[in-house]
Amino acid sequence: MKEKWISSILAGFYIAMGAMVYLSISDKIIASFFFATGILLVLNLHNRLFTRVCPLAVYDRSYGLSDLVIAWIGNGAGTGIAAILIHFTRFEAGILDRVKEIVTPKLQDSPSSLLLLGIFCALFVAFAVFVGGIRQRQGSFAQIFYVWLFITAFVFCGFEHIVADMFYLCVYALHFSVSPGAVLKVLICVTIGNVIGGVFVGFFIRRLDSQKN
Repeated sequence: MKEKWISSILAGFYIAMGAMVYLSISDKIIASFFFATGILLVLNLHNRLFTRVCPLAVYDRSYGLSDLVIAWIGNGAGTGIAAILIHFTRFEAGILDRVKEIVTPKLQDSPSSLLLLGIFCALFVAFAVFVGGIRQRQGSFAQIFYVWLFITAFVFCGFEHIVADMFYLCVYALHFSVSPGAVLKVLICVTIGNVIGGVFVGFFIRRLDSQKN
Protein backbone atom coordinates (compact mmCIF):
# COMPACT_ATOMS: atom_id res chain seq x y z
CA MET A 1 0.00 0.00 0.00
CA LYS A 2 2.84 2.39 0.88
CA GLU A 3 4.40 1.78 -2.53
CA LYS A 4 1.13 2.74 -4.25
CA TRP A 5 1.02 6.06 -2.45
CA ILE A 6 4.68 6.83 -3.12
CA SER A 7 4.27 5.96 -6.80
CA SER A 8 1.18 8.17 -7.08
CA ILE A 9 2.81 11.13 -5.32
CA LEU A 10 5.88 10.84 -7.56
CA ALA A 11 3.67 10.74 -10.65
CA GLY A 12 2.05 14.01 -9.61
CA PHE A 13 5.45 15.54 -8.94
CA TYR A 14 6.70 14.47 -12.38
CA ILE A 15 3.72 16.08 -14.12
CA ALA A 16 4.38 19.24 -12.11
CA MET A 17 7.96 19.18 -13.40
CA GLY A 18 6.72 19.01 -16.98
CA ALA A 19 4.29 21.85 -16.24
CA MET A 20 7.12 23.96 -14.81
CA VAL A 21 9.04 23.65 -18.06
CA TYR A 22 5.87 24.43 -20.02
CA LEU A 23 5.29 27.59 -17.98
CA SER A 24 8.88 28.71 -18.42
CA ILE A 25 8.83 28.79 -22.23
CA SER A 26 7.07 31.66 -23.97
CA ASP A 27 6.64 29.95 -27.35
CA LYS A 28 3.51 27.78 -27.13
CA ILE A 29 4.66 25.13 -29.60
CA ILE A 30 8.03 24.61 -27.96
CA ALA A 31 6.44 24.73 -24.50
CA SER A 32 3.91 22.05 -25.48
CA PHE A 33 6.74 19.90 -26.78
CA PHE A 34 8.61 19.98 -23.47
CA PHE A 35 5.56 19.34 -21.26
CA ALA A 36 5.87 15.68 -22.26
CA THR A 37 8.96 15.25 -20.08
CA GLY A 38 6.71 14.56 -17.11
CA ILE A 39 4.68 11.92 -18.95
CA LEU A 40 7.85 10.21 -20.19
CA LEU A 41 9.09 9.95 -16.61
CA VAL A 42 5.77 8.43 -15.53
CA LEU A 43 5.68 5.86 -18.34
CA ASN A 44 9.32 4.81 -18.05
CA LEU A 45 9.26 4.57 -14.26
CA HIS A 46 5.76 2.97 -14.25
CA ASN A 47 4.25 5.44 -11.82
CA ARG A 48 0.58 5.59 -10.96
CA LEU A 49 -0.63 8.59 -12.91
CA PHE A 50 -4.42 8.91 -12.81
CA THR A 51 -4.76 9.22 -16.59
CA ARG A 52 -2.53 6.14 -17.02
CA VAL A 53 -4.36 4.05 -14.43
CA CYS A 54 -7.82 4.73 -15.94
CA PRO A 55 -7.30 3.07 -19.36
CA LEU A 56 -5.21 0.21 -17.94
CA ALA A 57 -7.90 -0.53 -15.35
CA VAL A 58 -10.23 -1.37 -18.26
CA TYR A 59 -7.68 -2.81 -20.67
CA ASP A 60 -6.11 -5.55 -18.52
CA ARG A 61 -7.74 -4.90 -15.12
CA SER A 62 -4.31 -4.37 -13.60
CA TYR A 63 -5.81 -1.59 -11.47
CA GLY A 64 -9.01 -1.36 -9.47
CA LEU A 65 -11.20 1.40 -8.05
CA SER A 66 -8.99 1.82 -4.99
CA ASP A 67 -6.01 2.37 -7.29
CA LEU A 68 -7.89 5.16 -9.07
CA VAL A 69 -8.65 6.85 -5.75
CA ILE A 70 -5.08 6.51 -4.50
CA ALA A 71 -3.70 7.79 -7.82
CA TRP A 72 -6.00 10.84 -7.81
CA ILE A 73 -5.20 11.82 -4.22
CA GLY A 74 -1.51 10.95 -4.52
CA ASN A 75 -1.13 12.85 -7.80
CA GLY A 76 -2.74 15.87 -6.18
CA ALA A 77 -0.38 15.62 -3.20
CA GLY A 78 2.61 15.44 -5.55
CA THR A 79 1.57 18.55 -7.45
CA GLY A 80 0.85 20.33 -4.17
CA ILE A 81 4.32 19.52 -2.84
CA ALA A 82 5.89 20.85 -6.04
CA ALA A 83 3.80 24.04 -5.90
CA ILE A 84 4.74 24.69 -2.25
CA LEU A 85 8.43 24.06 -2.87
CA ILE A 86 8.69 26.52 -5.77
CA HIS A 87 6.70 29.03 -3.71
CA PHE A 88 9.90 29.61 -1.73
CA THR A 89 12.06 30.20 -4.81
CA ARG A 90 12.52 33.02 -7.31
CA PHE A 91 11.34 30.61 -10.03
CA GLU A 92 7.71 31.12 -9.05
CA ALA A 93 7.76 34.86 -9.81
CA GLY A 94 8.66 34.11 -13.41
CA ILE A 95 5.63 31.88 -14.02
CA LEU A 96 2.85 33.64 -12.09
CA ASP A 97 1.55 35.67 -15.02
CA ARG A 98 1.45 32.54 -17.18
CA VAL A 99 -0.32 30.58 -14.44
CA LYS A 100 -2.95 33.31 -14.10
CA GLU A 101 -3.42 33.33 -17.87
CA ILE A 102 -3.98 29.56 -17.86
CA VAL A 103 -6.11 29.20 -14.73
CA THR A 104 -8.53 32.11 -15.17
CA PRO A 105 -10.30 30.62 -18.25
CA LYS A 106 -10.58 27.27 -16.46
CA LEU A 107 -12.31 28.84 -13.45
CA GLN A 108 -14.68 30.76 -15.73
CA ASP A 109 -15.42 27.86 -18.06
CA SER A 110 -18.68 25.93 -18.15
CA PRO A 111 -18.93 22.40 -16.69
CA SER A 112 -19.79 20.92 -20.10
CA SER A 113 -16.76 22.53 -21.72
CA LEU A 114 -14.43 21.30 -18.98
CA LEU A 115 -15.91 17.81 -19.25
CA LEU A 116 -15.46 17.59 -23.01
CA LEU A 117 -11.95 19.05 -22.91
CA GLY A 118 -11.12 16.47 -20.24
CA ILE A 119 -12.38 13.67 -22.49
CA PHE A 120 -10.28 14.84 -25.43
CA CYS A 121 -7.20 15.12 -23.22
CA ALA A 122 -7.69 11.58 -21.90
CA LEU A 123 -7.98 10.21 -25.44
CA PHE A 124 -4.56 11.61 -26.31
CA VAL A 125 -2.94 10.49 -23.05
CA ALA A 126 -4.43 6.99 -23.23
CA PHE A 127 -3.21 6.52 -26.80
CA ALA A 128 0.22 7.71 -25.62
CA VAL A 129 0.06 5.04 -22.89
CA PHE A 130 -0.82 2.25 -25.33
CA VAL A 131 0.99 3.25 -28.52
CA GLY A 132 4.08 4.69 -26.85
CA GLY A 133 4.19 3.28 -23.35
CA ILE A 134 3.18 -0.35 -23.98
CA ARG A 135 3.65 -1.19 -27.66
CA GLN A 136 7.17 0.24 -27.95
CA ARG A 137 10.40 -0.77 -26.24
CA GLN A 138 11.09 1.38 -23.20
CA GLY A 139 13.57 4.13 -24.00
CA SER A 140 13.42 3.52 -27.75
CA PHE A 141 13.12 6.32 -30.29
CA ALA A 142 9.66 5.05 -31.26
CA GLN A 143 8.42 5.26 -27.68
CA ILE A 144 9.75 8.77 -27.20
CA PHE A 145 8.35 9.89 -30.54
CA TYR A 146 4.82 8.57 -30.01
CA VAL A 147 4.55 9.79 -26.43
CA TRP A 148 5.83 13.23 -27.39
CA LEU A 149 3.51 13.35 -30.39
CA PHE A 150 0.30 12.63 -28.45
CA ILE A 151 1.19 14.68 -25.37
CA THR A 152 2.37 17.70 -27.35
CA ALA A 153 -0.88 17.58 -29.33
CA PHE A 154 -3.21 17.70 -26.33
CA VAL A 155 -1.19 20.37 -24.54
CA PHE A 156 -1.05 22.59 -27.61
CA CYS A 157 -4.82 22.24 -28.06
CA GLY A 158 -5.42 23.31 -24.47
CA PHE A 159 -7.25 20.15 -23.40
CA GLU A 160 -7.76 19.52 -19.69
CA HIS A 161 -5.49 17.14 -17.76
CA ILE A 162 -6.58 16.78 -14.14
CA VAL A 163 -3.10 16.38 -12.67
CA ALA A 164 -1.64 19.34 -14.55
CA ASP A 165 -4.70 21.35 -13.50
CA MET A 166 -4.05 20.41 -9.87
CA PHE A 167 -0.59 21.93 -10.14
CA TYR A 168 -1.77 25.11 -11.87
CA LEU A 169 -4.56 25.56 -9.32
CA CYS A 170 -2.17 25.04 -6.40
CA VAL A 171 0.25 27.67 -7.68
CA TYR A 172 -2.64 30.04 -8.43
CA ALA A 173 -4.25 29.61 -5.00
CA LEU A 174 -1.01 30.49 -3.22
CA HIS A 175 -1.18 34.03 -4.67
CA PHE A 176 -4.69 34.86 -5.84
CA SER A 177 -8.13 34.65 -4.22
CA VAL A 178 -10.18 31.85 -5.69
CA SER A 179 -13.68 30.51 -5.14
CA PRO A 180 -13.71 26.98 -3.68
CA GLY A 181 -16.77 26.27 -5.80
CA ALA A 182 -14.96 27.21 -9.00
CA VAL A 183 -12.01 24.99 -8.06
CA LEU A 184 -14.31 22.05 -7.29
CA LYS A 185 -16.06 22.57 -10.62
CA VAL A 186 -12.75 22.25 -12.47
CA LEU A 187 -11.57 19.24 -10.45
CA ILE A 188 -14.85 17.32 -10.71
CA CYS A 189 -15.61 18.00 -14.38
CA VAL A 190 -12.07 17.39 -15.62
CA THR A 191 -11.76 14.22 -13.52
CA ILE A 192 -14.98 12.81 -14.96
CA GLY A 193 -13.89 13.75 -18.47
CA ASN A 194 -10.49 12.10 -18.02
CA VAL A 195 -12.15 8.94 -16.71
CA ILE A 196 -14.58 8.75 -19.63
CA GLY A 197 -11.86 9.26 -22.23
CA GLY A 198 -9.45 6.84 -20.58
CA VAL A 199 -12.05 4.13 -20.09
CA PHE A 200 -13.21 4.46 -23.70
CA VAL A 201 -9.70 4.01 -25.13
CA GLY A 202 -8.93 1.14 -22.75
CA PHE A 203 -12.10 -0.66 -23.79
CA PHE A 204 -11.53 0.12 -27.48
CA ILE A 205 -7.96 -1.22 -27.52
CA ARG A 206 -9.02 -4.28 -25.54
CA ARG A 207 -11.71 -5.12 -28.09
CA LEU A 208 -9.28 -4.68 -30.97
CA ASP A 209 -6.72 -6.96 -29.33
CA SER A 210 -9.33 -9.60 -28.56
CA GLN A 211 -10.47 -9.65 -32.21
CA LYS A 212 -6.88 -10.23 -33.35
CA ASN A 213 -6.71 -13.28 -31.12
